[in-house]
Amino acid sequence: MARFGFFVLALFLSACELPQENTRVKLPEPESEGAQMVKKFCSDCHAPPSPLAHTAKEWPNVIHRMQERRRMKAYELMSEHELGVTLKYLQQFAKSV
Repeated sequence: MARFGFFVLALFLSACELPQENTRVKLPEPESEGAQMVKKFCSDCHAPPSPLAHTAKEWPNVIHRMQERRRMKAYELMSEHELGVTLKYLQQFAKSV
């Protein structure tokens, strides 16, 4: 039985590495350049996050961490412009403290 539990856990964790199909997150100003960047880059690994998931102060670290994961997975890296637009968008609509 323990082997079955390990298999289920391994299967679950491997699924976290797959691109997610459900991208039905309601982003503010969905046609803005920032929202488009969030949809484009975040959707490679998971559903686009709500800007409310973090505070404006937290978003730079999150963006940096995600860029490093993109590098480790050999995904297209975000340009400085794309990083700036994405960060500005996420901070603009971030949760308040």
